[in-house]
Amino acid sequence: MLEQVPHHLLHAYNLYDRTAKTGITNTCNYPHKVASIDVEGNCMLCGCDGWLPISSGKIQNYTKLEQIWQTDVAKKLQQDIDSKKFTWCSVDACGIRKQNQIKQQHYISVNVDESCNLACPSCRNTKINWTSGKKYEDRLTIATNLVKLINEFKQPLEIMMSGNGDPLASLIYRPLILNMEPRDNVSIRMLTNGLLLKKLMHKMKSKKNVKHLDISIDAGDQETYEKVRLGGSWDVLIDNLDYVKDNFSCEVTLKFVLQKDNVHSLDNFVKLVEHYNFHGNIMPIEDWSSLTDFKSHNVFDKEHELYQQTRDKINEYKAHPLLFFHSI
Repeated sequence: MLEQVPHHLLHAYNLYDRTAKTGITNTCNYPHKVASIDVEGNCMLCGCDGWLPISSGKIQNYTKLEQIWQTDVAKKLQQDIDSKKFTWCSVDACGIRKQNQIKQQHYISVNVDESCNLACPSCRNTKINWTSGKKYEDRLTIATNLVKLINEFKQPLEIMMSGNGDPLASLIYRPLILNMEPRDNVSIRMLTNGLLLKKLMHKMKSKKNVKHLDISIDAGDQETYEKVRLGGSWDVLIDNLDYVKDNFSCEVTLKFVLQKDNVHSLDNFVKLVEHYNFHGNIMPIEDWSSLTDFKSHNVFDKEHELYQQTRDKINEYKAHPLLFFHSI
């Protein structure tokens, strides 16, 4: 199956054990229901393309959305996971060892462009924003075809945008933002840095389909925010959070990637969550190869000088009713 791993995901493939596992009794139906679509149109049958970076095919070659789960590669992955081998799965990251991974409806994570108006050090080395050229045109073709497939899909569908960029800052996402039909079978979960919500959301025809709004902020105060969210403005963020509070009835979650540079800001983050009565999602930093010294930023490394302080702080908030801790 190694030949089905997109070249740019080989790093992620090698991060985890890719051999058959034993002793797992929980059930996963993701290869029948879930797809993560990347910048080349590759469809990975998991919520995170790094956890199962094997492409079942390319979205630009399909005429129906359901073809994602009908290819020969898809059937091989389905058989392997149905038999609880989890041969190519990163079972220590995805949660299958702890509980069933079940989706009641189809789910696609749309990651077709990494363009963003920020350059957060934990994510990338420089700002990325594709607005012209072959790469832009190829990705726009992917997005345009995806809109067509979504608009023709009749079954219940949840769409996640986006795991690798900001859908509101990307011109490639504009067809998805502006041309998706607001049908009742579609629900949207949008992940954004929140800085363009006030400017663009009123133009989105399917705004009422946005049921979950995840806003990555990684801080609870201005100084920390403008360090870890490079290019962001705290004042603009707060203005947009006020806009969301007054104009959205969906579930809102503020996301916090815990790392060396923001552990001290966690208390203020919790206060911010409480102020808006939003949910808070706290998770460990992951290695996306953007940090040359990842180990020094990973406060979950037991050898890190802030490890115990981090654990103590997490334990302090573990029972907080508005907070959710992911993979911690």
